[in-house]
Amino acid sequence: MPIWFITLVGADDTLPRLGVEARSGGTMTRTRALSVAVIVSGGLLLARPAAQQAPEASVAGLKTEPGLEIKLWAAEPQLSNPSNIAVDARGRVWVLEAVNYRRRLRNEPDIRPAGDRILILDDTDRDGRADKVTVFDQSPELRSPLGIDVLGDRVIVSQSPNIIVYTKDAGDRIVSKDVLLTGFKGVDHDHGVHAVVFGPDGRYYFNAGNEGWDITGKDGTHVRMDATSYFQGAAFRVNPDGTGLQVLAQNFRNPYELALDSFGTIFQTDNDDDGNAWTRLNYLMEGGNYGFRGPLNRTWREDRGTHFHAELPGVVPNIARLGAGAPCGLIVYEGTLLPEKYRGQLLHAEAGKRIIAAYLLDADGAGYSTRAEPLVSSSDTWFRPSDVTVAPDGSVFIADWYDPGVGGHGMGDPLGARGRIYRLAPADARPAVPAVDLDSSQGLTAALRSPNQDVFYLAHWRLASQGRAALPLLRTLWQGVDPVLRARSLWLAAASGADAADMVRDALRDQDARFRVLGLRVLAMHGDVMAAARALLHDPSPQVRREILVELRDPRHMMPPYLVGDQTSAPPGALESWLELAKQYDARDRWYLEALGLAARGREDALYVKLREQRAGMTPAAFNQLLVELRPKAALPDLVTAVNDRERDVMVRIQVLDALGSMQWPEAARAVEALIMSDATPRPIVERAFRHYSRQLFSMWPDAVKSPALPSVMRTAFSLDTLRPAAIETADALGDPRFVPDLLAIARSTSAPPELRAAAVDVVGRARAEANVSALEALAADAPVAVRIAAVRARGLLPELDARTWAPGIVLGDSPNEVRFEALRVLARTTEGLTTILDLAEQRQLPPELTSMATQLVNGAPGALRAAGSGVSGFGGGRGAPPDPAAIAAIRARAATVLPPAARAASTAPNLRTLERDFQGDAAAGSKIFENEGTCIACHSLGGPKKLGPDLSAIGEKFGKQGLLDSLVTPSEAIAPEYQVWVYTTKTRGEVSGLIASETPDAVVINTGADEQVRLTPAEIVSRRPYRASMMPEGLLNNLSPQQIADLLEFLTTLKKRTP
Repeated sequence: MPIWFITLVGADDTLPRLGVEARSGGTMTRTRALSVAVIVSGGLLLARPAAQQAPEASVAGLKTEPGLEIKLWAAEPQLSNPSNIAVDARGRVWVLEAVNYRRRLRNEPDIRPAGDRILILDDTDRDGRADKVTVFDQSPELRSPLGIDVLGDRVIVSQSPNIIVYTKDAGDRIVSKDVLLTGFKGVDHDHGVHAVVFGPDGRYYFNAGNEGWDITGKDGTHVRMDATSYFQGAAFRVNPDGTGLQVLAQNFRNPYELALDSFGTIFQTDNDDDGNAWTRLNYLMEGGNYGFRGPLNRTWREDRGTHFHAELPGVVPNIARLGAGAPCGLIVYEGTLLPEKYRGQLLHAEAGKRIIAAYLLDADGAGYSTRAEPLVSSSDTWFRPSDVTVAPDGSVFIADWYDPGVGGHGMGDPLGARGRIYRLAPADARPAVPAVDLDSSQGLTAALRSPNQDVFYLAHWRLASQGRAALPLLRTLWQGVDPVLRARSLWLAAASGADAADMVRDALRDQDARFRVLGLRVLAMHGDVMAAARALLHDPSPQVRREILVELRDPRHMMPPYLVGDQTSAPPGALESWLELAKQYDARDRWYLEALGLAARGREDALYVKLREQRAGMTPAAFNQLLVELRPKAALPDLVTAVNDRERDVMVRIQVLDALGSMQWPEAARAVEALIMSDATPRPIVERAFRHYSRQLFSMWPDAVKSPALPSVMRTAFSLDTLRPAAIETADALGDPRFVPDLLAIARSTSAPPELRAAAVDVVGRARAEANVSALEALAADAPVAVRIAAVRARGLLPELDARTWAPGIVLGDSPNEVRFEALRVLARTTEGLTTILDLAEQRQLPPELTSMATQLVNGAPGALRAAGSGVSGFGGGRGAPPDPAAIAAIRARAATVLPPAARAASTAPNLRTLERDFQGDAAAGSKIFENEGTCIACHSLGGPKKLGPDLSAIGEKFGKQGLLDSLVTPSEAIAPEYQVWVYTTKTRGEVSGLIASETPDAVVINTGADEQVRLTPAEIVSRRPYRASMMPEGLLNNLSPQQIADLLEFLTTLKKRTP
């Protein structure tokens, strides 16, 4: 599955933990007269996996829409670890098992030596539960197959390196087993080849992840993934005989499954690189580049772009970013059994979020928008839906991998012995298997309309085999009102050529834009699409005009993406058609713009000439965006002249600069350098030029790193306050020591913002030069808190200096808590430093406010103990070598006595990535936790009367989820001055601790609790001292489950100021 990462951290060597454990622990102390507890030991825990539930208990926790019902259809031991399913025309469920998932890849023995299996599950008595299991195939060669489709007597299985076609007889015995296509990498890996889907045009559609592919069709067509060809994961189309292989779209990470509607519109989900920008929903525009990698096949970290590179021309937008998750099976539901709102919409198995999601689509310009709703959800944290498909009666079948997590290249269930299948249907819809009649018109009509792949295939195959004899029935269906039947009949009829030409003409004139799009698609397959398209060049629907552009494109120019390649001649009328369509661009519809870009590839120079002639008829915004999209080399002289024209308005010159800065050519880089360095260039242009330049250094202008102009360009940027942040980032990415003096100058500047100074210090640290030690020491001792923290962190990166010689002094000193916490983290980067932490604790020198963090560090996972560093810095570094296991074992053994983890479990904070991936936050539930289990309401108000702690009515504007979680886990790390706890030693009351409510020459009033105050006169006070721990106790989350923590964070993020 696309994300597949499980984090299992052992509290000891035998018992794994997962998530956040819902138990309390740690030692609590109270300052005298202070009613709010301050935890000085213990910390948050990783949870044991929630107990697996029996199938009947698990299904009871499934929720769906009122009127619908979800029932258990099959469960272990009938099946295990279903990765993909299909339902055949007889209502039987075919299951791919992946019990041996990733075993070979990790050099581990197989759980099932005989190999994975393909099963046939049947409900022979139609009582709603499977009662018969047949093993269709099992062998050691079957290893975690990812896709299955059953089409008549063919069973098509996708398992890298092959797509395999089984032919079976009526008794389900294997007659033959043939390789349709081979060359997919990702063996025993979920970034391999995925399920085949039968399209309404009679062709096969499938996709593959970015492990790689180098495949040749049966007619010799050869396609491959590499830096000079197609990028990364891709979607494909091929004829059933293996000829006509095409790459439809490219540059995905790991799309799991394609879904097509009857009009031939293709959708899929894709996941990013495990947690950086999460997952997405795509409409596949043929020929499209979807931006997982940037120009020159670089990652977004390498080229300093945004994830999926949506800011770059030539990248098709996403329908939606879906957040954390593990996207799996996807279908377009074209049945009539489910409620109307789901018909024609996408249903998606989301294993990470543990839901079946419904994506309710609307046409949006030339693309689509969606709103996502959970159709099925579960309270069982082992519920992991891996696939969703439709039965002949229109009911929906759901495969459940059933595991405590997804990912980590493995399974949380070590035996791989669990798996379930559920049936979703209206409560009154009993299971049924409609008879398939392919001999009568009525039977063929019903079969052609079926939402089930196998039944539809059988009808399609029978009608296609009849040729012209099928036209009378197809005409009747075309003249009907059912859009699914009309669309499917047109695909079949169009294969008859001239005999169905009137039907295609009717489609091109249909009031429904979907049928006009369909008419273009069938003509692209069976006729002269460009001749027909001329009449639709001014169609009111941008979706129709988009489709014309898709058909105008030259598929040879898909590779490599981004770069403008060799220019080729266009077919007659193509340039003129493109120009008419371009003149209708509204400067807002990104889908339409990218369709224009697809159609322009290989013709950019010729189109620029025509576009320039028609400039007067276009808005400046539209013209400039088109220029950026095309990036024609022929425009370079015009752009250089225009951007240097001092008579032009500055904003006009900036628009020209945007086009120039998007080009790949070295001449563009030289022109931008000259702009930045010229004293005559207006500052807004300099700022925009550097932003282009600093990005393109790592994208399309890598040779500019060696440019003699680079130092002057950088120092210009360092000199401008508006460009300093970008200059610091660029210096870091370059890793060039020539710029360290400039960074130190910013770090020392008292006029620069502390955050900017801290960023400069971080880069100085990554330069790892011992010559900078004295400067870092000075900054660590005397600077704003953010700068001091960065200086401590930077000093800890110097390999020549042992942190044990200086960090303990900061930990035990009087620096602000945030600085001392950072020194503690620096010590924890090495086993020697961890030993020092334990020494301080054993000698009772470790301050109480640092004890909880120290406990987490000395009991943490070994992976957390590697040397810290940035993975994107040009100075290198990054994670050091793993620590010695024996040394870690010794530290843990000693920590068990000196700083024992609470409840003898791995003491570590909950991980936001895990929380977001595995738990759906519910703000309403979080509100109740805030008021009850979380005890937050005792000290914090939400806009009402002031309480002991800060008012949180707008906390969601100040912090995101990570910041909120950090504040809950380690509240002592950053204490606002107004919430500093003071301890007063008095003559008669002992020690009184709390927050100062007021202080006058006559008395000091101290808030000692939520509703308690003490008034002290000067005569009563002996002394006072600050208490370094927060009044907010640590460990507040210990008694909350992972779901409750996710709910609480969701609620807190909704707390924002209300605008009138």
